[in-house]
Amino acid sequence: MDVIRKQLILLSCSTALLIASPFVDYRILALVGIIFSALMYFVGNIRYFAIGAAVLSLLYGIGIIPASAFFGPLVMVLFGELLRTLSVKTGHSLAVFGAGSAAALIFAMLYTKEFEPLVGSLAILVLLMLRSILGEREDGSMLSLVGVSMTIVLFEDLEFLVDLRTLAFAILLCAAFGYFAYRAKTIDLTGVFSAVLFGVILISFTGTVSWFIVILVFFILGSAFTKFKYSEKEFLGVAQGKHGKRGYKNAFANAGVGVAAAILFGVTGDMIYAAVFLGSVSTATADTLASEIGVTGGTPVMITTLKRCPPGTNGGVTLVGEAACVVGALIISGLGFLLGIAPWYVCVISAVAGVVGTNLDSLYGAVLENRGVFGNSGTNLLATLSGGVVAALLYAFFVFVL
Repeated sequence: MDVIRKQLILLSCSTALLIASPFVDYRILALVGIIFSALMYFVGNIRYFAIGAAVLSLLYGIGIIPASAFFGPLVMVLFGELLRTLSVKTGHSLAVFGAGSAAALIFAMLYTKEFEPLVGSLAILVLLMLRSILGEREDGSMLSLVGVSMTIVLFEDLEFLVDLRTLAFAILLCAAFGYFAYRAKTIDLTGVFSAVLFGVILISFTGTVSWFIVILVFFILGSAFTKFKYSEKEFLGVAQGKHGKRGYKNAFANAGVGVAAAILFGVTGDMIYAAVFLGSVSTATADTLASEIGVTGGTPVMITTLKRCPPGTNGGVTLVGEAACVVGALIISGLGFLLGIAPWYVCVISAVAGVVGTNLDSLYGAVLENRGVFGNSGTNLLATLSGGVVAALLYAFFVFVL
């Protein structure tokens, strides 16, 4: 059985389940889904997709996920993959995959009467991001199914409504940014979809471009200083890989905490989450500048022992790097004040948190990364989380104690 024929059979069966959903009890549909998944696994030799479909069927059958989070991922992945297979020779297979997936998800959400533009948009972006990350991996379809389903569940549960014009503006602006950044060779394809996803979330949940601008400034500074004395860094063996291009790991490690804080701010309106956002992004910016500038600023010393170490050693710090760290934290906190994201005292708190978070990053590098506990992205994520937590603690102290 060829690939296209298999895809047509899977899509037809999934669509039939969707069409039957208003007329048949959801538990029966879930049971049919599990049986069909077993047939796919044992007879059709489509193992990973079958596992993903079985998981979604089980979760739907016991009432954990809604109809849109069950049928939506199935039809969007299958229809998108079918169109991608048919258009693979055109050179535009990913664009066709995205368009087909979007059309299928919109149909599924409208048919199940669970259509939410924000949720649908984020689900599509998550699928495109996962598709670009996973490539031709055998388990790609399974991870895509589960990832998209969990995205729908998460954002549907938040019940956050966004103006359609704001959402459309966010998508167009972030897509334009992703396109030009990709053309400028500062991010790879996984970075494009991660950036667009994060940007749409930031603008949609805060109702303003200010938070997105803060992340944008971090990205511009990071990209610019990554290329600062790049040949010297290459000679030292400490240059950013892929000629300075950044991908999804960089996006999640440096901006993931800030984006989560923006979602919580949008839902609650609590200023503590603005402090977490600015504290985490201040840390990411300060750490990036400290690393990219400090590595060319003389012989570093290990933060744990104050003994000299080779440039680029995890945990190594220099005076030039510390100065760059302070400047980076001040830029982000000052921008947060100028854009009206938070009052002056929150911005001062975020600057302090940025400096603390950056030095904690060096400490994590010396203690954890050098021992292989974390990679660079894990260390950065832990540092930005630490910067956000420090900002939250300082904010709570300022508000409730002083």
